[in-house]
Amino acid sequence: MKLLLENWRKYLAEQQEQQSPVIAHLVGQSGSGKTYFIENKLLKKYPEIVAKDLDDFDDEADAVVASGKGDKSWRRDFENIDQRLAKKHFDTVQSLINQFISANSDKKIFLAGMSVFPWVEGDNSLDLGNPQMKIYLDVDPEEAAKRKFGRDKDVHYGGKGPTDEDWKNELEWAAEEKAQLLSAGYKATTEDEIVKAVDFIMQGESDETLT
Repeated sequence: MKLLLENWRKYLAEQQEQQSPVIAHLVGQSGSGKTYFIENKLLKKYPEIVAKDLDDFDDEADAVVASGKGDKSWRRDFENIDQRLAKKHFDTVQSLINQFISANSDKKIFLAGMSVFPWVEGDNSLDLGNPQMKIYLDVDPEEAAKRKFGRDKDVHYGGKGPTDEDWKNELEWAAEEKAQLLSAGYKATTEDEIVKAVDFIMQGESDETLT
């Protein structure tokens, strides 16, 4: 953890002249506990931080291209998505992010959730305002999958739970997604490591405190 924090501190020092109000972007496997961490650890310690789940913007943008907020039927057929709708959805999400960051530019902002839309052809990565930290919440993939399937079984699995094939696909996708995110500069961290890094930003802690 000491090395991780030292690396972040070095990066933050290099970015001081153009420091973004977005202190972090947190991603992780579905079921990894991102929302729980934000609500029960991060914001309890630092209620002045403004946290936002990008899924909220995703749902709002669905209302622009479909019949209502959260209606994702327009992209159900992943291989035959109308790219006109996909681009309109992407641009709407980006506009909502821009407005949110601008409205909270005098605060510390903590974003969480997917920022790459694989169903959009071409440039499909959202601009999140140059986050000071890019974080991957590192938890046991099987435990995260268990949480996800437990949460979604009534909606997606008719209350019967996932099949062996569902488990296999989820774990394979989780491993692939993690590899892609780490190669894009995200750092695999635990909840405690994230809090320590946020401490450094919020409190300017000394070298001794970070060891």
